[in-house]
Amino acid sequence: MSDKNAKKFIIATIITPIALGAILLSLIYIYDPFQIFHKPYFREATFFADMRKQALGIIKNYEFDSYIIGTSMLENTDSKEAANKLNSDGRWINISLSGSGFNERAVVLDYIFQNQNPKHIIYSLDGYYMVNRPNNSTLDWDFLYNNSLYDDIKIYMNWKFISCAVRFSNQEKCVGNIDDIYQITNWYKNYKEIFGGFDNWIKHKNNDQINPMLINQALINIKNGNIKNIDNQDIIGDIDILAQQDYLHKYLIRFFRDYPDTKFSIIIPTYSRLFYRMQNIETIYNDNSKFFYTWEKSLRYFITQSSSYKNVKVYGFDDLDYADDIANYRDLSHYNKDLNSIQLDAIKNQTNILTPQNIDKYLATLEQKIKSYDIKPFIKALENVEIEQIKQ
Repeated sequence: MSDKNAKKFIIATIITPIALGAILLSLIYIYDPFQIFHKPYFREATFFADMRKQALGIIKNYEFDSYIIGTSMLENTDSKEAANKLNSDGRWINISLSGSGFNERAVVLDYIFQNQNPKHIIYSLDGYYMVNRPNNSTLDWDFLYNNSLYDDIKIYMNWKFISCAVRFSNQEKCVGNIDDIYQITNWYKNYKEIFGGFDNWIKHKNNDQINPMLINQALINIKNGNIKNIDNQDIIGDIDILAQQDYLHKYLIRFFRDYPDTKFSIIIPTYSRLFYRMQNIETIYNDNSKFFYTWEKSLRYFITQSSSYKNVKVYGFDDLDYADDIANYRDLSHYNKDLNSIQLDAIKNQTNILTPQNIDKYLATLEQKIKSYDIKPFIKALENVEIEQIKQ
């Protein structure tokens, strides 16, 4: 091969691909739709609703020092309202991960604490995830939070984002469609018509914004009488919560211990009374009494453990009348945004705090409210629906 041909070969097989690769990486870095490396260049800031991936850019490139990080139970918590009510505690943002286990949120919390000194964390202690402990091995996004530039760029190494970057597209699918950083997690606006009562559940059970399978199953169980009280107190002594204890320490309690200068406000989500009266909503709830008492025993343990940390307070609202009114819920567990405001008020005014001294009374009140909950109105509502269907 002549020197001339050798040079052409080197240019074609080595230099050109390297140059094209460098150009592509530079373009992706500049485009950066998740804002992982910087705030947007040459376009207005927009965000994706996928907070598992979007949170990284918010934490890195926006000046917040206090975080709301829960499940959908905290997604409607207004971070501006938090800043107003808790004005001495920093600059707030809601980065709640819908449907997240404690293991998932621990990935984000680890990153925050490795790179910042947050003043205050508001966190939801969801009974579902405390009892059932999702598996950490299934995560496909946690690589973003390991402080590796190489891993960060991997999120864009697919046809979707490469084609978006090459066109420097402003399409929603490329850069997200939320232009207000304070509204990324807010789902209330998509569900507000579902609130207001059981009749609205029936009316909107085929609405694509809600979970029709869950509501249909709820209606079927009520209609067929598959509802019971939690009256198996005798089983609580046989419940083993070693797995729940390990889960709590591994993914939450260690943060209290390792970061004593950060304030933690732990919110217990308030599920509806009907939630606890239902059977067979999902396979996992086939034994509703066992679920309740496993949660109860785990919560007692958590209250005892957290009470030894001065930077932690746990807030519970299940002893209020709020959960008695199904009009406050869009399904069995998701409450209206007014309860998020009540939760912030409690943090501000230091009320509704659970301690080892009052947890027995709190849980006894909750259990009694569940046992005495009247389901006759729901049965009547279903009867009326059937009458109307016959008339039609």
